[in-house]
Amino acid sequence: MKKKFKIFFENFLRLGLSGLLIAFVLIAPFTVFKDLLVLEAEVNRQSNFDFQGVLELWHVETFEGGSVARSAFLEKEAKIFENEHKGTIVLVETMDLEQFSLNISAGKKPDMLSFGVGVGDGFIENLTSLDSQNIRSDLLGYGKFNGKQLAVPYILGGYAIISKAENLANVGVGLKGTTNPLKCLAENGMKIKNLYETSKQIDSYDAYDKFLKGNFDTLIGTQRDVYRCKNRQSKGLLECSFNYLSKYTDLVQYFAIFKNEEAREDMCKKYLAQITSIEAQSKLKNYNLFSTLSDLRLYQNDDYKDFENALSVNLKSENAFVSLQEIENKKQEAFNSVIGG
Repeated sequence: MKKKFKIFFENFLRLGLSGLLIAFVLIAPFTVFKDLLVLEAEVNRQSNFDFQGVLELWHVETFEGGSVARSAFLEKEAKIFENEHKGTIVLVETMDLEQFSLNISAGKKPDMLSFGVGVGDGFIENLTSLDSQNIRSDLLGYGKFNGKQLAVPYILGGYAIISKAENLANVGVGLKGTTNPLKCLAENGMKIKNLYETSKQIDSYDAYDKFLKGNFDTLIGTQRDVYRCKNRQSKGLLECSFNYLSKYTDLVQYFAIFKNEEAREDMCKKYLAQITSIEAQSKLKNYNLFSTLSDLRLYQNDDYKDFENALSVNLKSENAFVSLQEIENKKQEAFNSVIGG
């Protein structure tokens, strides 16, 4: 009896295992094999990236930004770009003009460059020509060199008169650096009766600091100073008026791409396309900066709407690759025009 039961049990196990095996073979293509095919497709996709590697982006600051560093804008967009282009990493390195000049002189170069006026043209033969869409035509031309579009403006700033008084009798401005705020006054037909005596030796932040300390009643500032002063005003720490200037600004951040192998260049151009897209440019409102796109307005109901309106008219500026010597010459011309001797 026990022997018969044993034989029956063994036969039952064999039949059960055979049934399970048959069920597995029938079901596997719809479950396990499907997952394996997905995994295989993912592996194949990863091995067929358009580009894999690190793209180095140098961000050179020659003027103050808005409420948040412009490098933060580039870094956040880099994260989005990396998620959309697996295998690609965008490394943003912030530096000042001196660091940039030393790197270029040493023969170093990035894949991409974000910069303002003052970097010069000592590296221009290494830049590739760019296509540009939807960028303001009045600004786009300042990124050309010998007829080639070598730089694209992607962030815009402007000048403002911030005053505790009703006239330009006692004015301070930071003239140290590569920007030319007095030219904005000249283009708007304005004169200054009394300029703070050390304006040529101080930068924009020093001028703002001295304005707060009462060294002068009126500050010729940038969008960064507007943000600072409005922030203090909202806290009851400052009372002043704002006059947003139009017609001229050299507070423009440009983007250029260095010549390289085709795949690397193409990926850099895709990143440029992203940061000049409507979606990315709309985020500049979070930085209290302005867009360079033709038909995009960022501010609707706050004070920055007036600032944006002032900058929406046809603007004069400086070529992205203007030399430091030429900048100094133009600063002296503007000084003579505005101060009037």
